[in-house]
Amino acid sequence: MKKFFSILSMFIFSFGLIACANSETNESKEINQEELPTSEQTEEKRGSDMSDSSTIIDLNITIGEQVFSAKLYEKQTTQAFIEKLPLDINMRDVNSNEKFYSFPDTLPTNSERPGEINAGDIMLYGDNGLVLFYDTFSSSYSYTRIGYIEEAARFAQVVGDGDINVVFDLAKNIE
Repeated sequence: MKKFFSILSMFIFSFGLIACANSETNESKEINQEELPTSEQTEEKRGSDMSDSSTIIDLNITIGEQVFSAKLYEKQTTQAFIEKLPLDINMRDVNSNEKFYSFPDTLPTNSERPGEINAGDIMLYGDNGLVLFYDTFSSSYSYTRIGYIEEAARFAQVVGDGDINVVFDLAKNIE
């Protein structure tokens, strides 16, 4: 009989722990949903990222028939990227939140841990990994900021899952 009550007590205790854990998970999901930045907050943050840049460079990104306007920060990394333009590359889908291309050579870096990555961010991972993000999430990885795509929501819809072909060119070169 003692065994029965011991087992029953452990079962009830375990069930209580699971219920508490699920409750905390649901609460954190609710908080995270409330804390997601609005598009205005994202643009404001991007604007503050650009405040230390003297010039903003306009870029067009073409996927199929869709053209997206992007803004590039005036940085050494960006200048090295621009030297590669026009650029027609295949980008592979990684983690269902980004498109990735590995340059055969390296670019200069000034990496940081952004904490939060926004859909539309254009960054360099390491010294040769070009990344276009199509989802907003938190990350502990280091990146060098290059710029951002202005219509991030439309971009996310167009890129979808899977690998894509992307053409990059300075806005003034596309007519």
